[in-house]
Amino acid sequence: MRLFFRFVVIYLAVSLVFAAMMRDQAVEDLILEAAVTTYARAMAVAGVFPLLAPLLLAVPLSMGWRRFRANLGSVGYALAASVVLQTAFSFVKLTIPLIVPFHADPALAEADRWLHGGTDPWELAHRIGAWLPIGILLPFYTVVWGVPGTALAIILAVADPDDRRRARFLVLYLFCWIVLGNIVAAAGSSVGPVFYDALVGGSRFAGLLAALEQSGIASGHVGYIQEQLWLSYAERGMAVGTGISAFPSVHVAIATVIALYLAERGRLAGVAGFAFLVVVQFLSVYTGYHYAVDGYFSILVVVAAWAVLRRLCLTGLGHRPLRLRRGAGAAAP
Repeated sequence: MRLFFRFVVIYLAVSLVFAAMMRDQAVEDLILEAAVTTYARAMAVAGVFPLLAPLLLAVPLSMGWRRFRANLGSVGYALAASVVLQTAFSFVKLTIPLIVPFHADPALAEADRWLHGGTDPWELAHRIGAWLPIGILLPFYTVVWGVPGTALAIILAVADPDDRRRARFLVLYLFCWIVLGNIVAAAGSSVGPVFYDALVGGSRFAGLLAALEQSGIASGHVGYIQEQLWLSYAERGMAVGTGISAFPSVHVAIATVIALYLAERGRLAGVAGFAFLVVVQFLSVYTGYHYAVDGYFSILVVVAAWAVLRRLCLTGLGHRPLRLRRGAGAAAP
Protein backbone atom coordinates (compact mmCIF):
# COMPACT_ATOMS: atom_id res chain seq x y z
CA MET A 1 0.00 0.00 0.00
CA ARG A 2 2.94 2.36 0.55
CA LEU A 3 3.94 1.98 -3.09
CA PHE A 4 0.35 2.57 -4.16
CA PHE A 5 0.24 5.75 -2.07
CA ARG A 6 3.55 7.03 -3.46
CA PHE A 7 2.41 6.41 -7.01
CA VAL A 8 -0.83 8.39 -6.62
CA VAL A 9 1.06 11.26 -4.96
CA ILE A 10 3.28 11.44 -8.05
CA TYR A 11 0.14 11.25 -10.21
CA LEU A 12 -1.29 14.23 -8.29
CA ALA A 13 1.90 16.25 -8.80
CA VAL A 14 1.89 15.51 -12.53
CA SER A 15 -1.81 16.36 -12.79
CA LEU A 16 -1.24 19.74 -11.12
CA VAL A 17 1.59 20.67 -13.48
CA PHE A 18 -0.44 19.41 -16.43
CA ALA A 19 -3.52 21.42 -15.44
CA ALA A 20 -1.46 24.56 -14.75
CA MET A 21 0.17 24.40 -18.20
CA MET A 22 -3.07 23.78 -20.07
CA ARG A 23 -5.14 26.32 -18.15
CA ASP A 24 -2.48 29.04 -17.99
CA GLN A 25 -2.98 29.12 -14.24
CA ALA A 26 -0.38 29.50 -11.50
CA VAL A 27 0.65 26.25 -9.86
CA GLU A 28 0.16 27.91 -6.44
CA ASP A 29 -3.48 28.60 -7.27
CA LEU A 30 -3.97 25.03 -8.37
CA ILE A 31 -2.30 23.72 -5.22
CA LEU A 32 -4.77 25.74 -3.16
CA GLU A 33 -7.61 24.42 -5.29
CA ALA A 34 -6.20 20.92 -4.92
CA ALA A 35 -6.26 21.30 -1.13
CA VAL A 36 -9.91 22.34 -1.20
CA THR A 37 -10.70 19.56 -3.66
CA THR A 38 -8.83 16.99 -1.58
CA TYR A 39 -10.81 17.97 1.49
CA ALA A 40 -14.06 17.61 -0.44
CA ARG A 41 -12.92 14.23 -1.74
CA ALA A 42 -11.99 13.14 1.78
CA MET A 43 -15.51 13.97 2.93
CA ALA A 44 -16.92 12.03 -0.03
CA VAL A 45 -14.79 8.98 0.76
CA ALA A 46 -15.79 9.23 4.43
CA GLY A 47 -19.38 9.22 3.27
CA VAL A 48 -19.07 5.61 2.08
CA PHE A 49 -18.02 4.35 5.51
CA PRO A 50 -21.60 3.70 6.68
CA LEU A 51 -21.96 1.33 3.72
CA LEU A 52 -18.70 -0.35 4.71
CA ALA A 53 -19.64 -0.65 8.38
CA PRO A 54 -20.76 -4.32 8.22
CA LEU A 55 -17.49 -5.26 6.52
CA LEU A 56 -15.40 -3.25 8.98
CA LEU A 57 -17.11 -4.96 11.91
CA ALA A 58 -16.85 -8.45 10.47
CA VAL A 59 -13.20 -8.33 9.40
CA PRO A 60 -11.58 -8.16 12.88
CA LEU A 61 -13.63 -11.19 13.90
CA SER A 62 -12.64 -13.21 10.85
CA MET A 63 -8.94 -12.34 10.66
CA GLY A 64 -8.16 -11.94 14.36
CA TRP A 65 -7.66 -8.73 16.33
CA ARG A 66 -3.84 -8.89 16.33
CA ARG A 67 -3.62 -9.27 12.58
CA PHE A 68 -6.24 -6.60 12.09
CA ARG A 69 -4.24 -4.12 14.20
CA ALA A 70 -1.08 -4.93 12.26
CA ASN A 71 -2.94 -4.13 9.05
CA LEU A 72 -4.14 -0.68 10.13
CA GLY A 73 -1.07 0.99 8.60
CA SER A 74 -2.01 -0.34 5.19
CA VAL A 75 -5.57 0.89 5.70
CA GLY A 76 -4.25 4.38 6.44
CA TYR A 77 -2.17 4.43 3.27
CA ALA A 78 -5.14 3.12 1.29
CA LEU A 79 -7.44 5.82 2.68
CA ALA A 80 -5.00 8.63 1.89
CA ALA A 81 -4.25 7.23 -1.56
CA SER A 82 -7.96 6.94 -2.38
CA VAL A 83 -8.50 10.62 -1.66
CA VAL A 84 -5.41 11.74 -3.59
CA LEU A 85 -6.26 9.51 -6.57
CA GLN A 86 -9.72 11.03 -6.99
CA THR A 87 -8.33 14.55 -6.69
CA ALA A 88 -5.66 13.95 -9.33
CA PHE A 89 -8.13 12.25 -11.66
CA SER A 90 -10.51 15.22 -11.42
CA PHE A 91 -7.79 17.69 -12.43
CA VAL A 92 -6.83 15.71 -15.51
CA LYS A 93 -10.41 14.93 -16.52
CA LEU A 94 -11.43 18.58 -16.30
CA THR A 95 -8.47 19.62 -18.44
CA ILE A 96 -8.94 17.07 -21.24
CA PRO A 97 -11.44 19.15 -23.29
CA LEU A 98 -8.94 22.02 -23.39
CA ILE A 99 -6.39 19.78 -25.11
CA VAL A 100 -8.62 17.51 -27.16
CA PRO A 101 -11.99 19.16 -27.85
CA PHE A 102 -14.97 16.81 -27.84
CA HIS A 103 -14.96 15.20 -31.27
CA ALA A 104 -15.86 11.51 -31.11
CA ASP A 105 -19.61 11.67 -30.43
CA PRO A 106 -20.88 11.38 -34.03
CA ALA A 107 -18.68 8.33 -34.66
CA LEU A 108 -19.64 6.70 -31.35
CA ALA A 109 -23.35 7.34 -31.92
CA GLU A 110 -23.20 5.79 -35.39
CA ALA A 111 -21.21 2.80 -34.12
CA ASP A 112 -23.79 2.31 -31.39
CA ARG A 113 -26.67 2.33 -33.85
CA TRP A 114 -24.88 0.01 -36.28
CA LEU A 115 -23.99 -2.53 -33.57
CA HIS A 116 -27.61 -2.68 -32.42
CA GLY A 117 -29.25 -3.31 -35.78
CA GLY A 118 -30.09 0.28 -36.66
CA THR A 119 -31.60 1.18 -33.27
CA ASP A 120 -30.01 3.46 -30.69
CA PRO A 121 -29.25 1.45 -27.51
CA TRP A 122 -30.97 4.02 -25.30
CA GLU A 123 -34.24 3.12 -27.04
CA LEU A 124 -33.71 -0.55 -26.27
CA ALA A 125 -32.77 0.29 -22.68
CA HIS A 126 -35.95 2.30 -22.14
CA ARG A 127 -38.10 -0.44 -23.66
CA ILE A 128 -36.55 -2.95 -21.27
CA GLY A 129 -36.69 -0.43 -18.44
CA ALA A 130 -40.46 -0.23 -18.73
CA TRP A 131 -40.52 -3.76 -17.25
CA LEU A 132 -37.91 -3.15 -14.55
CA PRO A 133 -37.98 -1.43 -11.12
CA ILE A 134 -35.71 1.43 -12.20
CA GLY A 135 -36.19 3.23 -8.89
CA ILE A 136 -34.69 0.22 -7.07
CA LEU A 137 -31.88 -0.33 -9.58
CA LEU A 138 -30.77 3.30 -9.97
CA PRO A 139 -29.04 3.56 -6.55
CA PHE A 140 -26.69 0.75 -7.63
CA TYR A 141 -25.38 3.17 -10.27
CA THR A 142 -25.50 6.42 -8.32
CA VAL A 143 -24.68 5.28 -4.75
CA VAL A 144 -23.56 1.66 -4.41
CA TRP A 145 -21.01 2.00 -7.21
CA GLY A 146 -19.34 4.77 -5.22
CA VAL A 147 -18.18 2.31 -2.56
CA PRO A 148 -15.76 0.33 -4.75
CA GLY A 149 -15.33 3.32 -7.05
CA THR A 150 -13.74 5.45 -4.35
CA ALA A 151 -12.77 2.92 -1.68
CA LEU A 152 -11.64 -0.28 -3.39
CA ALA A 153 -8.10 0.16 -2.07
CA ILE A 154 -9.48 0.45 1.47
CA ILE A 155 -11.58 -2.67 1.02
CA LEU A 156 -8.57 -4.60 -0.26
CA ALA A 157 -6.38 -3.39 2.59
CA VAL A 158 -8.96 -4.40 5.18
CA ALA A 159 -10.39 -7.60 3.80
CA ASP A 160 -7.94 -9.34 1.46
CA PRO A 161 -5.08 -11.35 3.03
CA ASP A 162 -3.61 -12.34 -0.35
CA ASP A 163 -0.78 -9.90 -1.15
CA ARG A 164 -0.53 -10.89 -4.81
CA ARG A 165 -4.22 -10.62 -5.49
CA ARG A 166 -4.36 -7.31 -3.66
CA ALA A 167 -1.47 -5.93 -5.71
CA ARG A 168 -2.97 -7.23 -8.95
CA PHE A 169 -6.30 -5.54 -8.38
CA LEU A 170 -4.70 -2.30 -7.24
CA VAL A 171 -2.87 -2.18 -10.57
CA LEU A 172 -6.11 -2.93 -12.39
CA TYR A 173 -7.88 -0.22 -10.38
CA LEU A 174 -5.25 2.35 -11.34
CA PHE A 175 -5.45 1.17 -14.93
CA CYS A 176 -9.16 2.02 -15.00
CA TRP A 177 -8.74 5.52 -13.62
CA ILE A 178 -5.52 6.63 -15.30
CA VAL A 179 -5.22 4.68 -18.57
CA LEU A 180 -8.91 4.41 -19.44
CA GLY A 181 -10.20 7.46 -17.58
CA ASN A 182 -7.47 9.88 -18.66
CA ILE A 183 -5.40 8.65 -21.61
CA VAL A 184 -8.00 6.74 -23.63
CA ALA A 185 -10.65 9.30 -22.65
CA ALA A 186 -8.51 12.03 -24.20
CA ALA A 187 -8.17 10.06 -27.43
CA GLY A 188 -11.93 9.44 -27.58
CA SER A 189 -12.99 12.80 -26.12
CA SER A 190 -16.80 12.75 -26.05
CA VAL A 191 -19.79 13.96 -24.03
CA GLY A 192 -22.29 11.10 -24.37
CA PRO A 193 -25.86 10.93 -25.67
CA VAL A 194 -27.44 13.18 -23.03
CA PHE A 195 -25.19 16.10 -24.00
CA TYR A 196 -24.93 15.30 -27.72
CA ASP A 197 -27.46 17.83 -29.02
CA ALA A 198 -26.11 20.59 -26.78
CA LEU A 199 -22.62 20.00 -28.19
CA VAL A 200 -23.25 19.11 -31.83
CA GLY A 201 -26.59 20.84 -32.36
CA GLY A 202 -29.73 19.43 -33.92
CA SER A 203 -32.11 16.91 -32.39
CA ARG A 204 -30.26 13.60 -32.79
CA PHE A 205 -31.07 12.61 -29.19
CA ALA A 206 -34.26 14.57 -28.62
CA GLY A 207 -36.09 11.27 -28.10
CA LEU A 208 -33.68 10.34 -25.30
CA LEU A 209 -34.21 13.67 -23.54
CA ALA A 210 -37.99 13.20 -23.81
CA ALA A 211 -37.70 9.65 -22.44
CA LEU A 212 -35.63 10.89 -19.48
CA GLU A 213 -38.30 13.49 -18.75
CA GLN A 214 -41.06 10.91 -18.97
CA SER A 215 -39.25 8.43 -16.73
CA GLY A 216 -38.55 11.07 -14.09
CA ILE A 217 -34.78 10.77 -14.48
CA ALA A 218 -34.40 14.33 -15.79
CA SER A 219 -36.23 15.83 -12.81
CA GLY A 220 -34.45 13.71 -10.21
CA HIS A 221 -30.95 13.49 -8.77
CA VAL A 222 -29.40 12.22 -12.00
CA GLY A 223 -30.91 15.08 -14.00
CA TYR A 224 -29.59 17.61 -11.49
CA ILE A 225 -26.07 16.14 -11.71
CA GLN A 226 -26.19 16.24 -15.50
CA GLU A 227 -27.19 19.92 -15.42
CA GLN A 228 -24.27 20.69 -13.10
CA LEU A 229 -21.82 18.79 -15.30
CA TRP A 230 -22.79 20.77 -18.38
CA LEU A 231 -22.72 24.08 -16.46
CA SER A 232 -19.22 23.32 -15.16
CA TYR A 233 -18.04 22.49 -18.69
CA ALA A 234 -19.57 25.66 -20.13
CA GLU A 235 -17.92 27.79 -17.44
CA ARG A 236 -14.61 25.88 -17.57
CA GLY A 237 -15.00 25.19 -13.88
CA MET A 238 -12.79 23.03 -11.68
CA ALA A 239 -15.45 21.90 -9.22
CA VAL A 240 -14.83 18.58 -7.50
CA GLY A 241 -16.61 15.62 -9.08
CA THR A 242 -17.38 17.39 -12.32
CA GLY A 243 -16.00 16.85 -15.80
CA ILE A 244 -17.64 15.18 -18.78
CA SER A 245 -16.18 12.12 -20.45
CA ALA A 246 -18.21 9.40 -22.15
CA PHE A 247 -15.75 7.08 -23.87
CA PRO A 248 -14.71 4.80 -22.32
CA SER A 249 -16.96 4.26 -19.29
CA VAL A 250 -15.03 4.30 -16.02
CA HIS A 251 -18.23 3.31 -14.23
CA VAL A 252 -18.40 0.10 -16.25
CA ALA A 253 -14.64 -0.43 -16.01
CA ILE A 254 -14.72 -0.34 -12.20
CA ALA A 255 -17.82 -2.57 -12.15
CA THR A 256 -15.87 -5.06 -14.30
CA VAL A 257 -12.98 -4.99 -11.83
CA ILE A 258 -15.42 -5.70 -8.99
CA ALA A 259 -17.02 -8.58 -10.91
CA LEU A 260 -13.63 -10.15 -11.61
CA TYR A 261 -12.47 -9.68 -8.03
CA LEU A 262 -15.60 -11.25 -6.57
CA ALA A 263 -15.33 -14.12 -9.05
CA GLU A 264 -11.85 -14.84 -7.70
CA ARG A 265 -13.19 -14.84 -4.14
CA GLY A 266 -16.02 -17.29 -4.77
CA ARG A 267 -18.62 -18.56 -7.23
CA LEU A 268 -21.65 -16.98 -5.56
CA ALA A 269 -19.79 -13.73 -5.05
CA GLY A 270 -18.87 -13.80 -8.72
CA VAL A 271 -22.52 -14.19 -9.74
CA ALA A 272 -23.40 -11.13 -7.63
CA GLY A 273 -20.49 -9.21 -9.15
CA PHE A 274 -21.49 -9.92 -12.74
CA ALA A 275 -25.12 -9.04 -11.95
CA PHE A 276 -23.83 -5.71 -10.64
CA LEU A 277 -21.85 -5.22 -13.85
CA VAL A 278 -24.94 -5.85 -15.99
CA VAL A 279 -26.95 -3.31 -13.97
CA VAL A 280 -24.23 -0.66 -14.24
CA GLN A 281 -23.85 -1.18 -18.00
CA PHE A 282 -27.63 -1.03 -18.50
CA LEU A 283 -28.08 2.12 -16.41
CA SER A 284 -25.12 3.87 -18.04
CA VAL A 285 -27.10 3.68 -21.30
CA TYR A 286 -30.56 4.19 -19.77
CA THR A 287 -29.55 7.47 -18.08
CA GLY A 288 -27.93 8.78 -21.27
CA TYR A 289 -24.49 9.19 -19.76
CA HIS A 290 -22.91 6.69 -22.12
CA TYR A 291 -23.11 5.05 -25.50
CA ALA A 292 -23.30 1.28 -25.16
CA VAL A 293 -19.92 0.97 -26.87
CA ASP A 294 -18.34 2.97 -24.03
CA GLY A 295 -19.13 0.09 -21.68
CA TYR A 296 -18.39 -2.69 -24.16
CA PHE A 297 -14.92 -1.28 -24.74
CA SER A 298 -14.27 -0.95 -21.00
CA ILE A 299 -15.33 -4.53 -20.32
CA LEU A 300 -13.14 -5.98 -23.08
CA VAL A 301 -10.05 -3.97 -22.14
CA VAL A 302 -10.36 -4.56 -18.39
CA VAL A 303 -10.86 -8.31 -18.86
CA ALA A 304 -7.82 -8.42 -21.16
CA ALA A 305 -5.71 -6.47 -18.64
CA TRP A 306 -6.89 -8.76 -15.82
CA ALA A 307 -5.97 -11.84 -17.87
CA VAL A 308 -2.47 -10.48 -18.51
CA LEU A 309 -1.92 -9.58 -14.86
CA ARG A 310 -3.23 -12.95 -13.71
CA ARG A 311 -0.95 -14.71 -16.17
CA LEU A 312 2.04 -12.75 -14.90
CA CYS A 313 1.09 -13.60 -11.34
CA LEU A 314 0.68 -17.31 -12.07
CA THR A 315 4.05 -17.49 -13.80
CA GLY A 316 5.66 -15.63 -10.92
CA LEU A 317 6.92 -12.72 -13.03
CA GLY A 318 7.48 -9.62 -11.03
CA HIS A 319 7.14 -11.35 -7.66
CA ARG A 320 10.36 -13.28 -7.11
CA PRO A 321 13.65 -11.41 -6.72
CA LEU A 322 16.48 -12.23 -9.11
CA ARG A 323 19.43 -13.97 -7.52
CA LEU A 324 22.92 -14.40 -8.90
CA ARG A 325 24.37 -17.88 -8.85
CA ARG A 326 27.75 -18.10 -7.23
CA GLY A 327 30.46 -17.95 -9.79
CA ALA A 328 28.07 -17.08 -12.60
CA GLY A 329 27.19 -13.82 -14.22
CA ALA A 330 23.70 -14.86 -15.25
CA ALA A 331 20.66 -14.15 -13.11
CA ALA A 332 18.50 -17.08 -12.07
CA PRO A 333 14.95 -16.84 -10.79
